[in-house]
Amino acid sequence: MSGICIRDWSGAAEVWDAYVHSAPEGTVCHLYGWREVIERAYRHQTFYLAAMRQGRICGLLPLALIRSRLFGRHLVSMPYMDYGGVVTQDGEEVRQQLVEAATQLAHDSQATLCLRCGTDQGLALPVWLDKLTMRINLGTDVDALWKWLSPERRNRIRKGHKHGLKVSFHASEHLEAFYRIFATNMRDLGSPVHSRQFFHRMFASLEPYLRLILVWHQDTPIAAACCLFYQDTVTIPGWISALRPYFSLCPNQVLHWELMRYGIDHGYRTLDLGRSSKDTGTFEAKRQWRATPVQLYWYYFPDVPPSQRTPQPFSRQVALWQRLPVSLANAVGPSLRKSIPN
Repeated sequence: MSGICIRDWSGAAEVWDAYVHSAPEGTVCHLYGWREVIERAYRHQTFYLAAMRQGRICGLLPLALIRSRLFGRHLVSMPYMDYGGVVTQDGEEVRQQLVEAATQLAHDSQATLCLRCGTDQGLALPVWLDKLTMRINLGTDVDALWKWLSPERRNRIRKGHKHGLKVSFHASEHLEAFYRIFATNMRDLGSPVHSRQFFHRMFASLEPYLRLILVWHQDTPIAAACCLFYQDTVTIPGWISALRPYFSLCPNQVLHWELMRYGIDHGYRTLDLGRSSKDTGTFEAKRQWRATPVQLYWYYFPDVPPSQRTPQPFSRQVALWQRLPVSLANAVGPSLRKSIPN
């Protein structure tokens, strides 16, 4: 016998996180604080599986079960994030046992399992390769990074600065300003928005790893992002928006550039622009920053859902959502968004 037992972790969060910090596969998405965020903000059931050998952790797999009459049942590591999957430094046997425990949970819950891995883990499961993340090597020299950017990017950044745009970095004290911008833009895109509670819980549980970035035109915040800071990487996990009347001032370009500068000044070496599907508009927009595509490996059990293989057109629903008043979209959107694992 291997001497490995799998259990739902009930020990100290610090012990779980210490293992995440020590493992090359560990990401900010594996931290224990997300358990409280997901459970308290959205009331989803979570399973934080720990592989134990002789009383010590030898592998981890965080999971959340999302039940929805509209979207089905999904057991995901990790929902709303780009990354998840097994974290282990103790060999393939540990990985295999954690994955087997997850597939059994999915079977028992009548749910589709999705493990969102940043590397090829060689699992004996169907894998979906549509998603890539886009990364920029920041280096250590702001001037060198500026020269490396394309002339078009530099011109847009200069334009924003000429219009007097300023950027500030914050903890949670400007969360309402961020949320107003983010929620308005999500309505404009025709997509339901995360709840305020989701972001409040993030800062309550994970504040050392979070920053809000605001772009100001005079005294008005016109663009904002909520970013993750972990080890040597800054990540923009899709929580970034600008108000459309100010697009001509290039606030998004200024935000990205000032975030890069901030990252270098604080010792970060990589900017992760978040996932995109191949050859989409968001993918091409990130390529304009000369970001490098990095393949993501999303493993499924029992199989990749048909909705992933052949995405359904939602143009009519998007158009209807875009017509909603922001207040109504904000009231209705979170009840839908919490059930969408992406």
